Amino acid sequence: MEILRRNIREFDFTLVGILLLLAVYSCVALYAIGVPAHDNSWVKQCVYEVIGLIVMFAVALYDYRSVRRFRWWLYGLTMVLLGAVFGFPPVYGAHSWINLKVISFQPSELAKLALIIVMGNYMATQDEAELPSNGIKHIVPLALMMAIPFALVFIEPALGQALVMVAIFMTMFVMFTKRLYFSILTIILVGSILALAYVAVTYPTQVVYFIQHVLVKHHILHGYQSQRILTWLDPNYSVTHYGFNVHEARIAIGSGQLFGQGLLGGIITNSGFVPNQTNDFIFTAIGEELGFVGSSILVFLYLVLVYRLVRIASTAQDSFGTYYVIGIIGMIAFQVFENIGMDMYMSPSTGITLPFISYGGTSLLINYIAMGLVLSVALRRKSLRFSRP
Repeated sequence: MEILRRNIREFDFTLVGILLLLAVYSCVALYAIGVPAHDNSWVKQCVYEVIGLIVMFAVALYDYRSVRRFRWWLYGLTMVLLGAVFGFPPVYGAHSWINLKVISFQPSELAKLALIIVMGNYMATQDEAELPSNGIKHIVPLALMMAIPFALVFIEPALGQALVMVAIFMTMFVMFTKRLYFSILTIILVGSILALAYVAVTYPTQVVYFIQHVLVKHHILHGYQSQRILTWLDPNYSVTHYGFNVHEARIAIGSGQLFGQGLLGGIITNSGFVPNQTNDFIFTAIGEELGFVGSSILVFLYLVLVYRLVRIASTAQDSFGTYYVIGIIGMIAFQVFENIGMDMYMSPSTGITLPFISYGGTSLLINYIAMGLVLSVALRRKSLRFSRP
């Protein structure tokens, strides 16, 4: 009974409460999109949410440290699945799915979790060594772990998912190398962003030429990817073609104003003007029908979610638990920023779903498994103490 009571005390009910509220947001948003179009995706999503929550609680009871034993099996299986997608027909021009008729699966979602586990194990092993080492020399093996799944996902092509892996790598590596390298990497990153922004604004013609005649010509970027970047740099660029999605997304969010148009009251959402609104652009439905207030509450929930993850990472029992949760923070934070940002011209459109909100069984299940392991870290963040008889 003492162990049970201790487990209950250590269980992060705040984190679970946030996930439940995000599940409600997801079902409400999909209901608002699906009902006018006579689509029952919201019903399926509710079922996925229930299944995902059950799986999360089951995984939470599992000792997260045990996953270190079969990390390479998971990583290897994921690489095989990422290669297998090319044997299936493309969906929206990308070989991202394994379609078995009965069920469809997106291996890149699992690849993100596998990457976090193998990188976390490597970093923890260095910390646990007799002579701990966390220098810059470890960037090569860690970069190779990331480079393989990154390359396979990039050529699908799924640039958004590939960028998530880069975000995971950067977040975990900064944590691994401690304060000095954090300062250096932060200065380099901020400086690079400011430099690119200055060049894009000052020399737009040269930027367009470089994208179209260098990146696209040498197959570094696909044509549609370059068009998304150009649309981001110039909101009026190709409004009727490649920029149509983000253009309509901006109108939908703006029409929500302060309190929104009300559930099922969004004209843009009800008319289906925003393509892929159940997936990549689901935030537009929230913005239009729940307004600035409803959207702000959603963003606040994500902020609290990240805060709880930081607390769990800082109190983890071992280094692996800390690095694992840090990787989850990088994954979720980047996806939230990129998904919401592309709806408001803050970032290019890259086809990234909004965690726990967008429609889809694969991403939802993997995210809940990831959060189950986070809860496992929280449950075991302190050694259990047994009372004297």
